[in-house]
Amino acid sequence: MIALREGLSDKDKRTVREIVAGLKELDSQSLLSYWISAELDEAEIYNTLAKRTREYSWDKRIPALFEKLARESAEHAEILLREYKGRYKNGGLVKTNVPSIEIELSLDELMEYIEKGRLDDLITILMESERIARDVYIYLAGETSGDMKELFEHLARIEEGHYQKLKELRDSLEGA
Repeated sequence: MIALREGLSDKDKRTVREIVAGLKELDSQSLLSYWISAELDEAEIYNTLAKRTREYSWDKRIPALFEKLARESAEHAEILLREYKGRYKNGGLVKTNVPSIEIELSLDELMEYIEKGRLDDLITILMESERIARDVYIYLAGETSGDMKELFEHLARIEEGHYQKLKELRDSLEGA
């Protein structure tokens, strides 16, 4: 299913596995609701990281990338919301009991990495988060068909793009 590697603590790995198990139990309306919220959470995290790295880092590429990823995550939420509104005319999103995969990755821990100048560790954890999101989207694409399958495949490609952008940044910082 979904392999967990780079950067995550054992606690975070357990949490991600529990979240994925919870996602498997959701119907398609709840699943779309969940991912809309998750993408908004991700946008919020990247905005917060952009502000903090601007305060603590001398390299402007780091907050610039985080701002770009925040915008893209908000755009993903809009794509999902359009799909949701097209499918479900009942108005608001469905509340799920599955915690957001983005929020469960400790924002306090990410901030600590920034404050201590551990940008390589920060970027590695963010890469893992993007990889997990990609893998979950791939898994969901395999469990659905038609428009939903195409949507999840598209979102998986976008998450892979986020992963690659973070990797390029990490590699360029290592070479500096």
